[in-house]
Amino acid sequence: MAREKLQRLIASLHEELGSAEALDDESRGLLQQLIRDIQDIASGEEPSSESRAASGQLETAALKFESDHPKLSMILGEIMDTLGKLGI
Repeated sequence: MAREKLQRLIASLHEELGSAEALDDESRGLLQQLIRDIQDIASGEEPSSESRAASGQLETAALKFESDHPKLSMILGEIMDTLGKLGI
């Protein structure tokens, strides 16, 4: 169930990322890398140490986007919660 929720959140993140015009290239690249890592976890692969590190980067990214991109921040927060339920 949590993995399906991750898939839905990834789709929402993709959608929001596509419509976020005021996002700099570095931030966009960070989010795209995080999405790839989260997709690996959602597909049932055993999380690598890099994927575990990515979950720590989610919190940093969520805080970074909180004021300028609140919807992105909210989605990232939901992803963090879901990863926590998976023990990651």
